[in-house]
Amino acid sequence: MHTRNLLTIAALGALLGACGQGQVSGAGAAADAVPATNPTGERVSELPLKRGFYVASDTPCEQASNATLMLLRRDGIGGARDSCDFMQIERIGDTTYRVTERCGDLMNPGDSETYVVTWEIHEDSSFTTVREDGWSNGARYCEQSRLPDPWRDNNISDLTG
Repeated sequence: MHTRNLLTIAALGALLGACGQGQVSGAGAAADAVPATNPTGERVSELPLKRGFYVASDTPCEQASNATLMLLRRDGIGGARDSCDFMQIERIGDTTYRVTERCGDLMNPGDSETYVVTWEIHEDSSFTTVREDGWSNGARYCEQSRLPDPWRDNNISDLTG
């Protein structure tokens, strides 16, 4: 794979997680969207979302940038600065999941933090997250062909397969 593509994919690997998923929405608005949940969740192996690129809810796919773009993998989410691995996923409501995420800064690989994040899955192509400290985010799936360069042509099959 071309070096530029590897760097871009690495940068995207960090933008996605609850620890850096694009633009921050109002914490109150996202918290209001999360319904009452079952405190004893059923463990599941992955979130019911399409894998691939997601962009902040208020950004058109064609205008995606490092600040608004995320890459959802089966086992995590990331963006330009950080990457989060899903350590445990529990279904706690019809469309609500509690995810324990270990997130690391791509510039300081030894530094990582663990968060508990509530994911509200609106459909298989959009979500809202609320982290335990109140940080929130919303994003929707974007077909790779609609993204600007350099993301449009990156081969991400090894990350999303």
